[in-house]
Amino acid sequence: MRIQHVTPILVKRYLNEKTRRRAVFLRGPSGIGKSEVVFQTSALLAEHVQNWKGVVDLRLAQMDPTDLRGIPHVVNGRTQWARPDFLPADGAGILFLDEITSAPPAVQAAAYQLTLTPEDFGIPSTWMVIAAGNRKSDRGVTYNIAAPLQNRLCDVEVSTTIDDFTNHAITCGIRPEILSFLRDRPDLLHKFEPTGDIRPFPSPRAWFAVSANLELDLPVADRVEMNKGDIGEEAAMVFETHLRVFETMPRIDDILEGRDVPVPKELNVRYCVAMGLATRLTAANFDNAWKFLQKMPADIQTLTIKLAYKRDKSIAQSPAFSAWAVSNQSAFSRT
Repeated sequence: MRIQHVTPILVKRYLNEKTRRRAVFLRGPSGIGKSEVVFQTSALLAEHVQNWKGVVDLRLAQMDPTDLRGIPHVVNGRTQWARPDFLPADGAGILFLDEITSAPPAVQAAAYQLTLTPEDFGIPSTWMVIAAGNRKSDRGVTYNIAAPLQNRLCDVEVSTTIDDFTNHAITCGIRPEILSFLRDRPDLLHKFEPTGDIRPFPSPRAWFAVSANLELDLPVADRVEMNKGDIGEEAAMVFETHLRVFETMPRIDDILEGRDVPVPKELNVRYCVAMGLATRLTAANFDNAWKFLQKMPADIQTLTIKLAYKRDKSIAQSPAFSAWAVSNQSAFSRT
């Protein structure tokens, strides 16, 4: 399942009492946003569910079995269990069992009851259990999910695409240099080699780190070394070449001011301009930018406007946007 489809599905599962009771397990590569969609789901539900407490994030790989069951103590000659204070006791929210595939078998066994009957731990029915973990091929610290636990979970394998990434990243302030580069080289969005020594590799999470590196305005040699540390040598060197291209593109300010700017002939430069515009278009400057955008190929024009709209829906107030939207209604269908 594509990662961008997960959040709306989790929201629907929570709002249906029957599906809320069955825990969901998000299984997929590291760094693609599995944890992020859980927190996105929580943010959406917080707008509609009373007494929403958010996400309680439990890292099972860092726990012992007794951490979940509690410490035994004697009351009136009988053994009772002291309930862990990190388990929710009121309100509503999401109990997130992250890194579940990194939990040793004894801890997984302790989680059987937590996933099937959380009420036995005093957790209200207004809480939903979601788990996440990596696959064995991702070469993390992983164990096989025990069959009884597997049967208690809706096991969903998630993946990402360049569209999923750009749709999310455009709303998070990522640098346009990265968006334009990955539109041209989507194979480097997530590239992990499961053989040999584990070295830095590109992933959606790592590209956000590279975006932060660009904010530092480092000398080129230092910037390359920092990027190597986040996305690996191959991706860092190719990306550095792209930055040279990005520096030669038309000035975004000229386009936003409505000046007559010719459309670049090279596809990679067009992507640079498109992502630069997508991160800066507003209702105030859209009409000016339209003078340039209407000269762009239809696919890049649509990509630019869709991403800009996702980042800032106020651009719909622009007359040029309204005219474009009427002629391109299919652009807003779910993909």
